[in-house]
Amino acid sequence: MLRKMKDLKGYTLHGKEEDLGEVEDFYFDQERFVMRYVVIDTGNWLKHEQTLISPEAFEEINYKTEEIFVNLNSEELKEGPSIKKNKPVSREIEEKLVNHFEWPIYWTSPYPSSGPAVQPGSMIRDKIFNYAESTAEQKQTGKEDLESNLRSFNEVTGYHIQAEDEEFGHVEDLFVDEENWVIRYLLVDTRNILPGKDVLIAPEWLENISWNDEKIFVNKTKEEIKSAPEYQEEKSDYLVDRDYEEKLYDHYDELKYWQQ
Repeated sequence: MLRKMKDLKGYTLHGKEEDLGEVEDFYFDQERFVMRYVVIDTGNWLKHEQTLISPEAFEEINYKTEEIFVNLNSEELKEGPSIKKNKPVSREIEEKLVNHFEWPIYWTSPYPSSGPAVQPGSMIRDKIFNYAESTAEQKQTGKEDLESNLRSFNEVTGYHIQAEDEEFGHVEDLFVDEENWVIRYLLVDTRNILPGKDVLIAPEWLENISWNDEKIFVNKTKEEIKSAPEYQEEKSDYLVDRDYEEKLYDHYDELKYWQQ
């Protein structure tokens, strides 16, 4: 089932023994378009400026009560790596994070989401955490951090969309698959060229993302997008039904992800 990421903002996170905070943002992998972490606002009880929790820690999500239950407690979060607010999450920080909480090392997997990854207890795991050796050359050139592929949901919301022949609309939301946290669609508001019409764009149809210009390039023309099936939110729990997805992929003559 697909969920809007905006709808998950504000959910309360319940730990093993107490409430830990509320969801305020998400970090997704810009190469594979998979949601990797939720960013929680812990209020005043935690001095860390930013706290990331992997879906690996999720035990249950109650969408009716807007609650996420995780297998962590406040002491574990306090002992975790400190992450500066409004700063990129370097690979060094991310390695410290997954090592501290013993989450799988997802970036070692060739699969986009839930494929094989290096799990806690694996003999090869310690060999991967060789950041000091792997970055010695970079430190000599004055680079202190390795960039990761993580990007903020709050950051990308509002980015402009550039078709092959014209700019149109902006990113309004992202649809994520609750089974594996793969981002399936960008919800694009096209009111500047198509009054009142929303469209969906799959990440695999993107050409490039310019983070400096805050613009996303799509390998479709304005006319293709203009004539695409309009997205209208379903009143049922299924925000995007399979019939609509069939029509959308057929319109763009694209290979359907559920058939791959």
